[in-house]
Amino acid sequence: MNNNEFIEKIGAMAKEDMKKTKILASLTIAQAILESNWGRSSLSVAPNYNLFGIKGSYNGQSCIFPTNECYNGKWVQINANFRKYPSWAESIADHSNLFLTMNRYANLRGCTDYKLACKYVREDGYATDPSYTNKLINLIETYNLNRFDVEVVSKPVEQQTQPISTEANITYTVKAGDTLSGIAKKFVTTVDELVRINNIKNPNLIYVGQQLKIKSAQDNYYIVKAGDTLSAIAKKYNTTVSAIASKNGIKNPNLIYPNQKLKI
Repeated sequence: MNNNEFIEKIGAMAKEDMKKTKILASLTIAQAILESNWGRSSLSVAPNYNLFGIKGSYNGQSCIFPTNECYNGKWVQINANFRKYPSWAESIADHSNLFLTMNRYANLRGCTDYKLACKYVREDGYATDPSYTNKLINLIETYNLNRFDVEVVSKPVEQQTQPISTEANITYTVKAGDTLSGIAKKFVTTVDELVRINNIKNPNLIYVGQQLKIKSAQDNYYIVKAGDTLSAIAKKYNTTVSAIASKNGIKNPNLIYPNQKLKI
């Protein structure tokens, strides 16, 4: 298989994958080229089919290969366990799943700028090679890989400027020992709201078996935009940087990315 044939084969699969996952096809193809040496590396061919050098195991299957890693500016070779797949299609699907399930790759979800995606994937810790971003961008531009990028049907994430919120309307049956304040805390609402929607005249008087309507505010979300900081977002929503960082598993409060979805 020559280089053009490899691009067309992987490109078709990456394009279909992008329709489902919104992970840029051009990024997927460029990484496949770079990580597998155009599908010719021992790791990427049968019986392993690992196009992206993803370590670990897949459905309990793995293989051991030597790999070069850059630490403190020095290249060293180590032996590592890599995931073993039944096919290239499953390798591509698992590659996208990695970006969709690991919080550190949140900035790649819905990203439509291939240059930013190439920058993010390196910064997020996918590779130790300091030239990784430039290598990916060069591949995309040399072979016009962004022609495989499909338009995201849903509203682009970067255009969502307001927090996304949901409300759950339920009925709660009062039990022995319940208080309105306790119920309000349990369902993330207020005593005043419970009083209002249930027409309660005396907030201190509820009884066992009473049916209460609950309008419970669930998690609110904010989509990070270019120029945002955690401190500005915290101030906007009357909370704290530490609270947002804790709720979203953010280790470095100074490092957030456009398109990142934050629980508020």
